[in-house]
Amino acid sequence: MQRGDLCPHQDYIHFSLPTKNEHQKLWEFKTNVSEFLKELSENKRFLDALSAHPWVRDTQRHVKDILDDPQFFSSIIIFLNSLGFVPPDYALTILGVRSAEVPGVDPKWLEVLLSGVLYSHVDDFSEFDDTLVAVRRELKRIGAIERRRINLEDTKEIKKILASSTGKLKSIATITRMEAKQLGDDLRMVVLADYIREAELPSCADEIGPLNKIGVAPIFEHLRRESIAGVKLGVLTGSLIILPKDALGIFDQVVRDNHIDNSHIRLSDLAHDKNFVRVHIKGEQKQSIVHLITEVFNAGGITALVGTQALLGEGWDAPSVNTLILASYVGSYMLSNQMRGRAIRIDPSKPNKTANIWHLASVDIERLDEKLKSVFTKETSRREIFDPFDDIQQDVGDDVRMLQRRFLAFEGVSYDVPFTIENGSKRLALAGTKWTGAGVESLNQSMLARAEMREALLHTWSKGLHGSSPKPEMRENVGSNYAPQGFVFFETIQYLIVTGLITAALAIAQVLSGVRDVETLAVWILVGAGVAAVMIAPKAFKIFRLYLRNSSLEKSITQVGWSVLETLQFMEHIKTNSQNLRIQSTQDKMGVVYCRLDGATPAERRLFLEAMGEVLGPSENPRYLLVCSSRLGGISRVDYHPIPNSIGQKKKNAEFFAKRWERYIGPSQLIYTRSPEGRLSLLQARTQSFASAFQKKTDRLSVWE
Repeated sequence: MQRGDLCPHQDYIHFSLPTKNEHQKLWEFKTNVSEFLKELSENKRFLDALSAHPWVRDTQRHVKDILDDPQFFSSIIIFLNSLGFVPPDYALTILGVRSAEVPGVDPKWLEVLLSGVLYSHVDDFSEFDDTLVAVRRELKRIGAIERRRINLEDTKEIKKILASSTGKLKSIATITRMEAKQLGDDLRMVVLADYIREAELPSCADEIGPLNKIGVAPIFEHLRRESIAGVKLGVLTGSLIILPKDALGIFDQVVRDNHIDNSHIRLSDLAHDKNFVRVHIKGEQKQSIVHLITEVFNAGGITALVGTQALLGEGWDAPSVNTLILASYVGSYMLSNQMRGRAIRIDPSKPNKTANIWHLASVDIERLDEKLKSVFTKETSRREIFDPFDDIQQDVGDDVRMLQRRFLAFEGVSYDVPFTIENGSKRLALAGTKWTGAGVESLNQSMLARAEMREALLHTWSKGLHGSSPKPEMRENVGSNYAPQGFVFFETIQYLIVTGLITAALAIAQVLSGVRDVETLAVWILVGAGVAAVMIAPKAFKIFRLYLRNSSLEKSITQVGWSVLETLQFMEHIKTNSQNLRIQSTQDKMGVVYCRLDGATPAERRLFLEAMGEVLGPSENPRYLLVCSSRLGGISRVDYHPIPNSIGQKKKNAEFFAKRWERYIGPSQLIYTRSPEGRLSLLQARTQSFASAFQKKTDRLSVWE
């Protein structure tokens, strides 16, 4: 944009609900799963099998085995607890949680439980083999087993229903109608799909049936039936080429201009609509067809071209494209992004060109969690944990999640002020959406209204390109909803004061025992206070310095950054001169703290951001952990911080990092997680992450600043 190679552009999403038939399939699957789980929760033999498992019956003797698969152990405890079975005390001890902190059942934990019982730990349940055979048979019947893995939510079939939902045909028509009304004859729209689906075209005008699949032919046919005013429809694929008859004059001229022999081209009426013709080309000229149809498109003979991503997504050049609808769902992100990149190029013949890029997503607004509430006696729904990185706080299906991942691959300008240029879908202002039928419709109307305001895009991009620095550029940041702060400062000061006073009191107690007059007593009390102050001063100064460094989230994450940076320098992974390096941190209005390293090489910045993401995020499977314990009044807290994998490969690097941590953040204990004791700490760290109402999360964000 800044160099003038791209035109002002914006991304939009049009959400669709599954069709009646698709919704019925989704509902049947969820109902079958819910009924299966209800029967399972009442199956005495299955409950006996879990209760009799050695890990539950005699937890203390099987700690080593539990640490080999802590997720499975956790799933048993969570399942039994949700049905009113009180977990063994020692089980809660090694998990590091209280009974009230054991989370409720959700589909993911049920998947872990059933996968373990039926496959990875099946030998532990040999006494109950008849029960497991029946459970396995029922799961296969409802389609919840895929390659020896239990899937209760996002099965292949469920993902396919959403991704290929024919409800998206209605979205495409709605978008086309709006864009055609706004642009008129200037419309140059491309719709990309994965498959041709030629069989979906009617064989004659008397056999117009429902469209049951999404692809090039069904999209063309749906738009043809909609008869949208001013839209000239065409199709371009390797095997199916369709032109409106009104475009034949332009097509003939393009053929002559390119010196193509007419004998190689054959035209035939479309079987079910004589207003369109199919184009057949043979011989050497077959390679020219993409260029010929593109020329017709550029000239306005076609204003809405439907094609396959494989043919048009790579190597195709049509700078006149001003509207792109991505109806593909199995193609690679790279192909989609390449096509998006071509759509937003400038058009030398139209200096005021703007481009709208439309993405499609089918939403599943009925959650399996709601059905589980009637099955289990305790809380069953997923904890409604606010995620500041995601404007979509509700799980609305895999199709939306896939689209969110796709948005991470490119940058765009935000919808709302202050206008910022960043990657990800958060810039689309989806917060506050009510994911109901009416809520989705309202969101779509908002998207359409924004898309109509093309004339505002130049101003929006101009504001976004100003950035926040004298020389703005795309900078990658690591964001975290957490930075290590807490009770350490206050608890340590309290401890030092008490310790100093007690020690001073003991030191002068014997002296005071012989004093009788008040004045002398007062002098000795002052002396005692002075002694206490002298004793705590060195440590108090150190703690106060840590407090100043960590008094805000921005400062705290900066201190973590220095710990990481100096360790990577010690390891010689970052070699840029320290005088040229600067750690920048900011906090946004959602409470997310962002940190980046300026002055380093791209490779050094990448190492730094990866390490920061690991140390601030939840504990996965690090070789070393930092354990930070603190207490204030009657409240105690233990925080776990993974040592980044790049640092934890060698003990000396982990120890160096622990020393940097103590210098910049505060005291901690370095734990090697491959020992029995360390694996127990790792289990407790993992349990803390899923049991806590607040969950650590990190993300990477590219921002123009």
